[in-house]
Amino acid sequence: MGWWRTGSGGVIGDAPANILDEAEGGFGRPDEVPGGMLSRIRREYQEAFSRDPTRQELVELIEFCFGTKGG
Repeated sequence: MGWWRTGSGGVIGDAPANILDEAEGGFGRPDEVPGGMLSRIRREYQEAFSRDPTRQELVELIEFCFGTKGG
């Protein structure tokens, strides 16, 4: 597992991507991610960086996982 910087300077990683990959069909925007999944993603960011993911990081994570614009 790993984390990497995005073009915008955010950070996304394998663990949050694996959580989103559990979804059937994906999501178009961060506000469409179910609360339980979002809590698990937040926990990954808290453990790695002691903070929640930014909205931009969630957008880029959705784009990475589903190939759609996550905004």
